[in-house]
Amino acid sequence: MRILPLLFLAALLTGFARTQPAPKPKLVVTPLNDRVYVHTTYGVYQNNSIPSNGLIIKTSDGIVLVDTGWDTKDDTDNSRQLLQWVADNLRQPVRMCIVTHAHEDRVGGISEMRKAGVRVISTPLTAQKSVKLGYDAPESVLPNDTTFTVGQVPIRCYFPGEGHTSDNIVVWLPNEQILHGGCFVKSVGAFGMGNVADANLNEWVNSIRRVKTQFGTAKIVVPGHDEWGDTRSLEHTLQLLSKHAAANR
Repeated sequence: MRILPLLFLAALLTGFARTQPAPKPKLVVTPLNDRVYVHTTYGVYQNNSIPSNGLIIKTSDGIVLVDTGWDTKDDTDNSRQLLQWVADNLRQPVRMCIVTHAHEDRVGGISEMRKAGVRVISTPLTAQKSVKLGYDAPESVLPNDTTFTVGQVPIRCYFPGEGHTSDNIVVWLPNEQILHGGCFVKSVGAFGMGNVADANLNEWVNSIRRVKTQFGTAKIVVPGHDEWGDTRSLEHTLQLLSKHAAANR
């Protein structure tokens, strides 16, 4: 007569096991050339593990990061892994981290960066929005369009207009012809617009067109999520915006 209770217990334990989230994938670093790498960390969106891309830029005066790892206020392990990878593999100090907008997949690791003595910079609007979300404020030193040089490597930070968020910027490496589009640019593998909670869907098209005008010579475009490649990502983003608009008329 104990069979039914035992079966019930087994079913309960099986169901409990199935509801446990899968282990979060570890940091992945992929070289684009011998000076620029993509760092990919993972976060959870709508119960799925999603990859998030940033850049590691090697200069003669140290490392520049574009975006932190995808972290939260309570867990900064991704950014900790990122800093450890740089220390172990590139053996240079991280001089700076540029954050491209105020979402946790870009600014979540600011506290970890600060703890390691890394300077974190952004536009004034991103700094304000970071504080409202409960994260540390980056230094609000970036104008809407500026180029600066670290270790003889020019880096351009450009605000194209509102899109994924009101504060999204892109980062351009002219020597490499590499564009980091962040979440403003969708991967060619994306089927939808993803998180549009803070998006300006009406202006996003115009903003993408400005990026195409400014950086149409890009050899590689790195979107905020999923796979990267050439400038087809920009055109693909326009197509996704058009489909999204048609579906929501």
